[in-house]
Amino acid sequence: MKRLTNEKTAIILAVSVILSVTACSADGVAYVDGNRSEPGFSSSAAATSGTICEESTLPATVSVTTAATTTKAKETTAVLTTVASTPATTAEPKWKETKKSAEMYLNASVYSRTKAYLGAPTADLYMINDKVKIVAVTDTDYYKLENGRFIHCDYLSSEKTVIQTTTVTTPPPETTVPAAVTTANKQTPIKKGKYISSGYEPLDEKIQPILDKIITKNMSDKQKLRAVYDYLMQSSYIERTLLIPQNKKQYAEQLYACFIIDNKYGVCYDFTSAFKYMTRSLGFDTRMIYGYHTNPAGGAGEHSWAEIDIKGTTYIFDPAIEKILINEGYSGSSRFMRTYNEIGKYYIFN
Repeated sequence: MKRLTNEKTAIILAVSVILSVTACSADGVAYVDGNRSEPGFSSSAAATSGTICEESTLPATVSVTTAATTTKAKETTAVLTTVASTPATTAEPKWKETKKSAEMYLNASVYSRTKAYLGAPTADLYMINDKVKIVAVTDTDYYKLENGRFIHCDYLSSEKTVIQTTTVTTPPPETTVPAAVTTANKQTPIKKGKYISSGYEPLDEKIQPILDKIITKNMSDKQKLRAVYDYLMQSSYIERTLLIPQNKKQYAEQLYACFIIDNKYGVCYDFTSAFKYMTRSLGFDTRMIYGYHTNPAGGAGEHSWAEIDIKGTTYIFDPAIEKILINEGYSGSSRFMRTYNEIGKYYIFN
């Protein structure tokens, strides 16, 4: 009987142990030191073996499964953190402004910008020697204008820029020259070989080899004009001082053309005169016009451009202004063979 009682006691004890283990893991939740821990996010007391009741009674595979779950949670968190931090690399440049009051002049024809950093959107076109009022200077080397626009310090000076130094400071407009000169301009051109002479042999010697390279036999008139225009567009628009000797003042325009061909840069007079004489060499009746080009800030600056009459229509050719536009990020032939109905509002005659 005593033996039977001992056996029953042993059986009851075993069942109690089994029930204790089942109660601990039935819903996948463990209690450690009286604290409840969720599966996969164990407390520090249970960190060495995952979800447990008693370390010695839990299968080893439970610890492995829990560890894998914990690893996935960490990987997911890392990915989310990376995505959230990416936009911080696209911040717009910032600058600081210091008050400054001054009146300055443009030393080149450029566009202002809406913000004070390189690459900011452009705004208004300013011509050389335009006067502007400065209200601040930035730590990015830009001056702030009274209208809120910005121009880089390199393009502003305290004094006006000398565009040219000649014996005749402003050549007379072609529309007001004496009748004798007008007649001379319309006289029968002198042909020199297959080209028409500019009237100044040193220029002829420069122009004709260039035309041999850029003009082909089967080109249309428009293609010839485009070839000359594109050749000049390879030069840069840069201010310069050109001294015209007293004994050569009658060749002022030809010397302008010589300058840009020799140096690959120049101002509007150089671009226009070179276009005039290169196209005249091909037989076009090209005129060099002296006047003004309007400015976005108001007023107008001295300027020169070319005209050609084709089938009863007068066309403008202005490589100098187009060069400025391209330098400021505007593409396209905006000043090649355009009528006054299209862009005449920008031009003022003397």
